[in-house]
Amino acid sequence: MNSKKIWLIITCLLVFVFSLSARGQNNGPSVEDIYANIRYSAPQYDWEESMVTFTNEGMTLVCSLTIPNSGKNSPVIITLNGFAGTRDEAPVAGTDEGILKRNARILAEQGFASLRVDFRGSGDSDGEYQMTTFSTQVSDTLAAVDYICSNLKHQVNSKSIGIVGFSQGGLVGTTVAAMDKRVNSLVIWSPVASPPHCYQGLLTQDGIQQGLALSEGEFDPFGIYVNGQYVVVDISLGDGFFNDLFNIDPLAEIRKYKDPLMVIVGSNDIIVWPQPAKGQLYMTYHDGFEQLVTLDADHAFNYWDGTEKLDDAIFWGTAWFINTLK
Repeated sequence: MNSKKIWLIITCLLVFVFSLSARGQNNGPSVEDIYANIRYSAPQYDWEESMVTFTNEGMTLVCSLTIPNSGKNSPVIITLNGFAGTRDEAPVAGTDEGILKRNARILAEQGFASLRVDFRGSGDSDGEYQMTTFSTQVSDTLAAVDYICSNLKHQVNSKSIGIVGFSQGGLVGTTVAAMDKRVNSLVIWSPVASPPHCYQGLLTQDGIQQGLALSEGEFDPFGIYVNGQYVVVDISLGDGFFNDLFNIDPLAEIRKYKDPLMVIVGSNDIIVWPQPAKGQLYMTYHDGFEQLVTLDADHAFNYWDGTEKLDDAIFWGTAWFINTLK
């Protein structure tokens, strides 16, 4: 084969690859086009929500299951809260919804089921928060995948599973997606990228040193700081939490995950910072179809100020799942 034909083949392959990148995972409408189409559109489906439970490592975990009335078994999204949060955390200003419940409703209105998890020690689930570690939350999320595949397969499409993880939930979701091939698409909001750096801001360097000095099974109350200011709350944490700051690296995990990844960050984030540089790290280490979305928002997409920025994040994630899940 002469050099002219070789270069023609290479050029055609490059054009094809660029087209896939521009149009999306399924070579259909781009994520941008889907987002523009659904952002201010009317809901497609009504939905029903119920409470479900399952057991993991002796703990009963409580979750909210939201299912659209779409007439078919819909793809299902596992949603994971942030540090010290719950499945119904952070009431959005002007609404009666927490940020993840609002996400679940909008997903359902666009045809996606979701399972909103309370980790052990959080919300309505068994245990106390002091038993929380990254590893226990990873275990609970893996158990949620098992529960979907074994108990919900007649209600949802258990072969089409996504994850939305917020902040610490982004770290947990990344680790689970890397470990479990049943996870087909991943959206992470303001994800922790470097745990020691992020939690040094929240717990201070002295706090981390104090936590690492705890004996096995011991726990203490720790003050929480934002931008150097104490936020008048103490949280009990155990030795396992501090050890996991150095045992689990989400950027190492994302290298193992090859399926679709969307990272959504706020340029004004002072908890996981600087942005969008920390979000870009996930792009650097991930090998696969991916997109970084940067919003003019804070760590939690300005939920305290209303719905506009948060809904931007929710609809970008929903567009991603429309593009990447069956």
